Amino acid sequence: MKNGFVFVLLAVLAATSMAAQRVVLFEDFTNCGCGPCWNVEPQINAFISANIESGNLCVVRPHVSWPSSNDPIYLANPTEQTVRKAQYGVNSVPYFKMDGILNVSAGNLQTPFNQRVAIPAIIAIDVARNGDAVSGIITFRIIAEEDPQWTVPMNLWPIIVEDNIPGAGYWSNSVFEQAFRDNLLGYYGEELVFEGPYPDTIFTEAEYSIPSTWDVNELHLATFVQCAYQANQHEVENCNWVKLLDIEMGIDDTEWNSSNDLFLSVGPNPSNGAFSISTVLPGNSIGTVEVFNLAGRVVASGSTAEMQSVNIDESGIYLVRLSTSDGMSVTESVAVIR
Repeated sequence: MKNGFVFVLLAVLAATSMAAQRVVLFEDFTNCGCGPCWNVEPQINAFISANIESGNLCVVRPHVSWPSSNDPIYLANPTEQTVRKAQYGVNSVPYFKMDGILNVSAGNLQTPFNQRVAIPAIIAIDVARNGDAVSGIITFRIIAEEDPQWTVPMNLWPIIVEDNIPGAGYWSNSVFEQAFRDNLLGYYGEELVFEGPYPDTIFTEAEYSIPSTWDVNELHLATFVQCAYQANQHEVENCNWVKLLDIEMGIDDTEWNSSNDLFLSVGPNPSNGAFSISTVLPGNSIGTVEVFNLAGRVVASGSTAEMQSVNIDESGIYLVRLSTSDGMSVTESVAVIR
């Protein structure tokens, strides 16, 4: 019986990953009167088309006021796009940024993208929508799986972009893709302050209102965590990319915890023996947390309220299982190195 249990534990361990999915932010600063921007457009679009469906890429294309002062995308929202330009000190276009820290060229996008995707993320971002295709509220759930140890204020930036917009200037016989439309949390986003214990979760929300001149079927939302305006830590911690109309409906910050989702997060991972346990239970379920070693022995257990932190004395791989009174369960692994 024990051997069978160990086999199950090992199978679960092999399928379990603590790190959030890494989604890379690619920003392309451009202008309709920029010939070099237009010349590299095929390379940019090919890179995006090859990677956007993977779920690991989100794209925001802010427009600037030069060389053409009549760029229609820039004129539609000059202030918020100027904020993005000033974030990096952009003074010429085309200008490309990968995850806020890598200056990349149109001819070399796939390699730095692959490098960023391979980096584990400790920030997870979920979004939900309450409203119709025209207006409503978007709720954000941001989870820090471990202490991010930020040295500058870090903000949430939820930016709506639109595809397939009739072009102007060099784009007059083509279309603008992933064009910047609106930052739902204003010019500078909203500061995130995690207090622990970890994993720790923050809920926030923003209203959305879609003008009649936008095609709601062409809208995507790029939500990312990055430093406050012009701070000096530009690395994007993670991003979420979703079509606006595909955002999950009917959940807000009070209802998320009462949905049918069962959530378990453990961190830091690896750990020196002390780690925190964060849980979300569906509805009014009662939850129990158990910690097993790979021999199948329970080394700690209790209710979700009692098991918010654990201290393990011996190095090894441990499995943390959350079970509910309704028969649901989820398991995460944690490595203890002492």
